[in-house]
Amino acid sequence: MEKKTLDWQREHKPMIEDLMPDHLSGNDLKIAQDFAAYLRENKMKSSWTLNYAWKAISKGKPLYYIRLGWHWKGNGENAKWVVTVYLNHMDTYKDEIFNAGLQDVIWADFNECTSCRDRCSSGTNKTILGKELIGICRSTLGLGRLPVNFVNPDEIAIEQIKQLLALEKQAR
Repeated sequence: MEKKTLDWQREHKPMIEDLMPDHLSGNDLKIAQDFAAYLRENKMKSSWTLNYAWKAISKGKPLYYIRLGWHWKGNGENAKWVVTVYLNHMDTYKDEIFNAGLQDVIWADFNECTSCRDRCSSGTNKTILGKELIGICRSTLGLGRLPVNFVNPDEIAIEQIKQLLALEKQAR
């Protein structure tokens, strides 16, 4: 399928499912389409926000972003797709995180500083869920949120994302 330009996307504001085939195929495409359907069914529908990127807002703040074909600075590679979950109220459901065994996912996939824009200072260290994380992006912490990134999520990661989204949505 032909990739749609930013101007085309700005004019049409496509649904994410419309452009998933531009970046995903086979089982990856099925996982992503099933996840998009799950989000709609659970009143977490995303809206187009910029070139190959969609977000959902809950109570005035981002709940998640989904990006297709994004240059992922965390590993220096282009990702087929990335789901970023914003855990603004994690302290209110930290017991549930530990009970579900989700702490390792959060620790492994937090938004690491990559000095993204020359004006950005280096990352900072912060204790999250009892563990010191090194090099967290200061700009996202300054906004009062901890983004957790899932690069090219598989079925297991999608289930973890669903659990985190449900906890965060309930806490808001």
